[in-house]
Amino acid sequence: MLYKLSNPYRTQRNNLIDPTQTCQVTSMIMALEASGISFEYPKNEQPEDYLARLLDEPDAWAKLKKEYPAMAGRPPREVHAILSWAINEKLCKRRVTTFTTKVSVQEILWRIARHKSASVVSGRFTSYGHLITVIGFESKQDRIDELGSPGLLDLDKVQSVIVDDPWGNSKTGYRDQDGNDVVYSLQEFAHLTRFFDSLDAKWAHLFSRDGRF
Repeated sequence: MLYKLSNPYRTQRNNLIDPTQTCQVTSMIMALEASGISFEYPKNEQPEDYLARLLDEPDAWAKLKKEYPAMAGRPPREVHAILSWAINEKLCKRRVTTFTTKVSVQEILWRIARHKSASVVSGRFTSYGHLITVIGFESKQDRIDELGSPGLLDLDKVQSVIVDDPWGNSKTGYRDQDGNDVVYSLQEFAHLTRFFDSLDAKWAHLFSRDGRF
């Protein structure tokens, strides 16, 4: 059975702000849209460019310097906690996302089926690190949307994981620049996403329309 969220695909390649380095903001915008979370942005600007701009404002740099001094030399959009903060406080003005380093693949997939919520995960899709949006999966298990907890999702029955990659299709070495609905096996997905090869402790931004996680 296919469990898949609907959202417009967004490529970072047409971003006006640093297109080669804005996978984070582009993936987060795709996750918001796939999760049905509303937000406001200037209509003459792409939302991913607007979010990148918010993350370059003085308060973002000040928060980074104060709370994460070891990372103070990096752009705020490249620090997971600051990225989530900007979504919650500046873009949506309510809590809709949280970052964790210990979410299971079961929960990421279960949240798609049960709560219609996407996730953004970190991985080694490129040589320098990359973020993509997890928007679907296919499984031989029925009625996953009715399961009461992630632990009831049977990973042995998962046939594929579907992602939107803002840089393109990594399976072609990014020669194909269309990263809409790229399909990975569960093993490929686990291998490529941090923490690598684990099914139990992924780095991910989770999303929630009602702010409950």
